[in-house]
Order: sequence, then structure tokens, then C-alpha cells
Amino acid sequence: MWRDHQVVDTDGHIMEPLWLWPDYLDPAYRKNGLQVLRDPADGDKLLVNGRPSQIIRRLGGIVPVPGQAVEDWNTLPADGSFASYRDSCTSASWNAEHRVAWLDETGIGSTLLFPSLGLIWPREAGPDSPYTVAHFDAYNRWLLDMTADTSGRLLPVAQLAFTEGLVKRVVSLAEQGFRHVMLPTGIGTSLRTADSFFATTQDIGLTVHLHKVAIPHFLGTEQPTSLQNPRLGRFFNHVHETLPGQLFLTALLDSRVLDRFPHLRFAFHECNAGWLPAWIERAHESWETLHGTGQQLPDQPPKHYLQDRDTLFFSVGLGEDLAAMPDWLHRRIMLATDYPHPGTPTDPASAWAPALEALPHDAAAGLLSANAGRMMPAATAKLEVRHDRTN
Repeated sequence: MWRDHQVVDTDGHIMEPLWLWPDYLDPAYRKNGLQVLRDPADGDKLLVNGRPSQIIRRLGGIVPVPGQAVEDWNTLPADGSFASYRDSCTSASWNAEHRVAWLDETGIGSTLLFPSLGLIWPREAGPDSPYTVAHFDAYNRWLLDMTADTSGRLLPVAQLAFTEGLVKRVVSLAEQGFRHVMLPTGIGTSLRTADSFFATTQDIGLTVHLHKVAIPHFLGTEQPTSLQNPRLGRFFNHVHETLPGQLFLTALLDSRVLDRFPHLRFAFHECNAGWLPAWIERAHESWETLHGTGQQLPDQPPKHYLQDRDTLFFSVGLGEDLAAMPDWLHRRIMLATDYPHPGTPTDPASAWAPALEALPHDAAAGLLSANAGRMMPAATAKLEVRHDRTN
């Protein structure tokens, strides 16, 4: 089946190149802009506002070998011989020509491109600070240039921060060619404050993407985009990295965003999907219990938004039991490689073959490309935006 479809990788990544910030960052921020400090003894360090990152432990360590799985830099022994960050990244992680060649080699038609470092470092600089906004703007400029001449095979996803002028920035990005945007960091605890953003993205026809570690979780913790707790173990924190996706989905219903903006598409990444059948039963029970009490509720039972609508999508990796998922969920899941991060299969077609063979034909076709096709914006997005939404 892999060879018979234009496979869409809905969760690919770039590794931010070292020249991105010096070349694309506003000159006012270049002195303390993001940079990588060479450290062969312990792995290169990311400097955020002139200080070593407290969240990103190590950059680089080992030169990747073609045909072999990428190793996790943080698990490498400290033997004093760490390769540089640049040498540890595949060239296909920041070079468009090489990325397209990788797509050709693996039989993948196109890929969405998300950041890597940019998912994490904004927690330290403040998700909506001027420093973060300037770096997001620089990243978006570079990414658009990087993907410009790839005939739609490399699909850029813009980074956004929830700040004044966000709507104008979204309109400008659409005019430049972006059709995909990440949920703005720093969006806060109330989704109603983001109505102008949601209205504009719906009007223009953009897809809003939520990527695990950069999703607001609506809990009163120190970091608005992370549930990490240093007092608990790595296993606890790793298991619960997917919780923000579940919390955000509930918040979308609770705030009636899906009712007020019924055509707006959302895609969830690295949040898994196997939890959805149990979650939807609990959400449906809660809706029936509270219905008629005067509480603010979604207009429809929760099942309607996932089973009858075509606006919520979830990328999945190889670790989930796709065959055990119900038929309605098969129309919501999309294939993800997570390339070039650790765990990426060296031969995706062979790695995915058993999972595809276990699915009904229509479900396998949906996973490979059809579901992503419905998630994608139209080829030409409208740019008529109401005047009162351009602030």
C-alpha cells in the first residue's frame, strides 16, 4: 500500500541550523540571540539570552550513520569526545534538497515540518516575550525560504506567540505562503481570549497544529507549556508529556471553540490517540450529566465533534495498536515518522508494513494520506479578513 499512495508524513522536524539566527534574526536581538556553544567534553550547549539552557541538556554527541537509527544525545556516555551539534544532525534536517532526497528514498510524498529546539527553549525566555517573538519571526522567515522551491513536498508550519499584533502576523504569514500554524505559545488559561486568532485562521483556511511539549495545559503551574515536575522521576514526566493534548481537547469543547468556529481544523501531534475512545466515553457521560443544569457546555454531545465532524486529527507513530482503534478513529489518525529525532525508522515503509497489513484497506489508506488530505488547507487560501480582526 505504501507504494500505491502519496504518503504524507504529518510530523516531520527540522533541526535549527547554526546560521539561522545570525542570518535571519532582527539585528536588535542578535547580541544575545540563540546560539550554540561548542563543548566537546560534554556536548554542545544552547545559549538562551546569553545563558546555557536549563532545559535542553545537550546538543550533539555522535555523527549519524546512514541506515542506522539516530541515537538520543542525552543517553550517550560522557567520555569527552562529543561530536558537534552540526555534525550530529543529518543534512536532511535543514537542507531542502537533501530532505526531498530522503522523501524520495523512503517513498514519502510530502512532510509537514515542525521545529525541534523551538518546541522547548521558549519556556525559558517566556512564551510571549519580545525575545521569543523575534526568534519565531526569524525562524518563520528561514523556514519559508528553505521550503520555497520544493513543489509543495516540504510543508512549513509557522511558530506563533500570543501577543498583540498576532492576527496581523497570521495574515502576513498566509500572504507569504504559510498554510499551517502552530498553536500560539502563551495563549493563557482562557481560550476565549484567542477568539480573534481562531476567527482569522478559520476565515483564511489555515490548519492549527498542537505539538506535545508546546501545548498550553490550563493548569496553574510555573511553566504554561509544560507539566514537567523536577520533584518526580523521568518516567513519570515522560508518561505524562501527552496530557496537555488531552487537556487542550477538553478545553476546546469547554470553551465552545468548536461550536463558534465550526470549520477550523486542529491537528494534534505526539499526543497519541489510543486514549481517545475512553476519553470520549467519559466526556459524553459528563455532558449528559451536566446537560440542562445551566452550565456552559458544548452545543452537541462530545462524540459529535470526533465522529461526525471532520476538523480534529491526530498523528500517530508505530507504538500504538492501530488495529484495535474503532472505525471512527481510523478517520482521524495520520502517519508520523518524527524524522530526524531518535526512534525514526530507517526504512519507514518496512517498519509500517505490519501495522498497515493489520488494518482494513480504507483505514490504511486514510492513515497513509487520505486523512491528512482532509486535514490540509485548500491549495488557495482566502485572505479576506474582517477589519475588526486585524489587530
